[in-house]
Order: sequence, then structure tokens, then C-alpha cells
Amino acid sequence: MAIDPTLRDALSAVTPASLARALTRAGVKAHSVQGLTGPGGSAIGTAYTLRMIPARDDAVGDLAAAIDTIPEGAIVVIDAAQSGLALPFGSILAARLAHRGVAGLVTDGALPAEVGLPVWSVPEAAIGTLALVGTQQPVSCGGAAIHPGDIVVCADGGIVAVPAALAERVALEAVEQQRLDLWIQREVEKGESLATLLPPDEAALARFEAETKPA
Repeated sequence: MAIDPTLRDALSAVTPASLARALTRAGVKAHSVQGLTGPGGSAIGTAYTLRMIPARDDAVGDLAAAIDTIPEGAIVVIDAAQSGLALPFGSILAARLAHRGVAGLVTDGALPAEVGLPVWSVPEAAIGTLALVGTQQPVSCGGAAIHPGDIVVCADGGIVAVPAALAERVALEAVEQQRLDLWIQREVEKGESLATLLPPDEAALARFEAETKPA
């Protein structure tokens, strides 16, 4: 599903930390992906999930067919069972995803360093192979619970999964939180005491509103 352009702009304007705080206030747990490294830069898209486990000799899912169902603009999230194993045919798989217009790939598996696609993954591959066992199911990746359709925001400061139903509310709260954080930073740089700023008391909030409201 395409993300509304205004919502995309709002999510792009804030840090993952601001989004994470807004999600925590909304009661959403396990929203931040941890322990993965990325290429720098950012990517935003709707989560398309794959679940993979260490391979045995049993029949497994058709990875090629699954890749060809992923829509343009998606963030592909691959749960590799925290194995750190390399994704099968990693470079070929990533090239196909890039050709389909995928926005990025997030996985607790490993991939080659250069794959022509923004990738957040574990830095080194363990020995073994992975097999596909599920598509478009809730998955775990880097300690986060990610459901199909979540809006995944990847940036230098982290990766956050935002439930689609809460995305507009969370984005607006995060924008306001970031405005407040920047104002507090400026106040501290001017020599104001942290005692009234962390957290801001009523007088500080009143000054914030007065100084930052649109003219």
C-alpha cells in the first residue's frame, strides 16, 4: 500500500528516536530494530515480511516466487531467526528486489556488502543456509515485532516499525517532540538550567509555545 505523501514527509522529517518515544507513549512495544548495520541514508516503506529458518532437507517455500510478489516501494523485512546466516543467493536476490523497485531490505541475516539496494543486516555471516517458511506474517527482526503493512522508517539513527493505524498520530507527535527537543537544546546552549527543562515545566512549555508558534 502506498504511503500518503504528507505522512511520508512527516516521517522523513523526524528522527527514529523521536518516533520511538511517540510510539512508547502510544503504548506500542518492541518497535525498534537493534543490532543491524546499514549503508547510511534513509528509506521509508510499507513492510513486506518473509520468515526464514536454518535449512534442513525438508521441502521449503519458493523464495523466487515470493520475491516476485513484493510490491514497488516496500521495505522487505526478513526474519532469519536471529541466525546471522547469509540469505540464499544474496546478490541475485537483492538485484531482483532492486529491479522491482523495493525501497530497502532489513534482515537479521547477512548479505554481501554491495548489492545495489539499501540494506540493514548483520555485518558477518555465520555458516549455514536459510530456507523460506513464511510470507506476510508477523515477524521478529532485531528485537522488533514487525507486522505486514507496518510503516518501516530506516535512518542513520535507527530503524522503527510504526503500525499503519497509528502512523499519522505518531508522526504528528514526533514532529512536535522534535520541535520541543530542538528548542530545549537551544535553551541549554544559552545557559538555561536543566532543572526546568528536563522534563519541561509549565513555564518552560509556555515559553516554548510563545516562541515557536507561527507568526
